[in-house]
Amino acid sequence: MKKLSFVLGILLIVAACQQSPKKAESNSDELTVFTVDEIQQKGDDYIGKEVLITGMVSHVCKHSGERCFLMGSGEDVTIRVEAGNKIGSFNQEQMGSDLKVKGVLQEIRIDDAYVAEMEAELEEEGVASNEDHALGHAGEGNHEVDGGDHNRDQLEQIAEMRQKIEATGKGYYSIFYLDGITSEELE
Repeated sequence: MKKLSFVLGILLIVAACQQSPKKAESNSDELTVFTVDEIQQKGDDYIGKEVLITGMVSHVCKHSGERCFLMGSGEDVTIRVEAGNKIGSFNQEQMGSDLKVKGVLQEIRIDDAYVAEMEAELEEEGVASNEDHALGHAGEGNHEVDGGDHNRDQLEQIAEMRQKIEATGKGYYSIFYLDGITSEELE
């Protein structure tokens, strides 16, 4: 009886060990699909990881198509998607379309030092340049750091950033963006 229990115990352990890797393999291929709103809320848990995000294209950069913005439940809920080498570029015809984009979620932390740097540039140049900031654009027609508004008053933007930093209680707030891998237009 002891031998039979021992053999059954070993068989159960072996069976369990053989099933675990199969589950892990199948789960690693499946990514959860997030809306823009959901990734804005849960993004901290997925920084540096591959995710799928769906949203409506609210803006495509006209000059290069290297990035677009997906909109969530409102114009103020957006995420920037970098086309990179994998996607290539987005096009103006995609404006208003729903996309599902696979990519690696990245974070930019906006803190007091970041805002102070923007203020110093504003004082020095008379117009704040976002060249080294969240979107990487330079010159006139800069995008708002959080999304697609053009030609916003830089001082107003800085004041809003300070309010957001204070509201989080963390000393910073996060802007998430996606380094795109694949893009699929949804119907």
